[in-house]
Amino acid sequence: MYKRGANASSSRGIAAEVATIAIWRRSAIIAIRTMPYANVNSKTLFFTLSPSQSSTASPLTVLFIHGLGSSSSFFQPLVPSLTSQGYQCLTVDTHGSGLSPYTGHGNTTASIAADAIALLDSQGITENVVVVGHSMGGIVASLLAAEDSASKQQRFKAVVLIGPVNPNPGAAEVFGKRISIVEKDGMEPLAASIPTAATGSKSTPLVHAFIRSLLLGISPAGYISLCQAIAESAIPAYESIKVPLLVIAGAEDKSVPMDGIIHIMENYASTNKELRTLEGVGHWHVLEAFSEVQEIIGGFLKEL
Repeated sequence: MYKRGANASSSRGIAAEVATIAIWRRSAIIAIRTMPYANVNSKTLFFTLSPSQSSTASPLTVLFIHGLGSSSSFFQPLVPSLTSQGYQCLTVDTHGSGLSPYTGHGNTTASIAADAIALLDSQGITENVVVVGHSMGGIVASLLAAEDSASKQQRFKAVVLIGPVNPNPGAAEVFGKRISIVEKDGMEPLAASIPTAATGSKSTPLVHAFIRSLLLGISPAGYISLCQAIAESAIPAYESIKVPLLVIAGAEDKSVPMDGIIHIMENYASTNKELRTLEGVGHWHVLEAFSEVQEIIGGFLKEL
């Protein structure tokens, strides 16, 4: 009698578990269907369009392009402040990063730029865009501005570069080593080292944990394709870009040499350009010093 009762109770428990799992699965499917994805250039990109939260909305849209091993979440600390100031913000996970699945077709900095244009078009955003690029995203931001200048479309009003990479011949060796590590052991070795090695003295364990999560959130194949994109990237036509430029650098950034940042600054054709250096900050500027970064960017946008 006791055993039969136990079995009946166990059966009811299993049935309840199965029902719960089924509900979770249905919820997950609904969430995927309702999450903001855009189908562009045969890719599915996760994005977030955050409208102005001010009664005096600005005509500007701020487009954010993240760096290698990162995602749109890197910029999220900036969004509430900027939308409260009247700006619309558009963040996106590049192909193979974050919640944007990797298709296996590879990446180039030019293809990431083309995806950004297609995303803007899909949202009907054809003018008054300020592009913000971090690290690898800095290459993409400069490519977008240079192509915009060459085509005379005037979609982009200004550029903000945060710890921008300047393509150089030595990149192939550096990223070749990273590719070998990921091919052999996956993302864990980089997730164990980069959070502390690439940040400055102001960073905290919470910042390190956030960076670790970002790195573990990217597929190894997607990460490798982005390493190749940086290593093989053409140098943007800086000399053709005349829109206002803001560059934010970390005084303790060991990932991006200051001479590369100075080269970018000097070669931009803009007559309105500014370099701001953050003390105690490494390469993950927004996470290490978001209040300083949001204040600097907010002040820059206000002057446009």
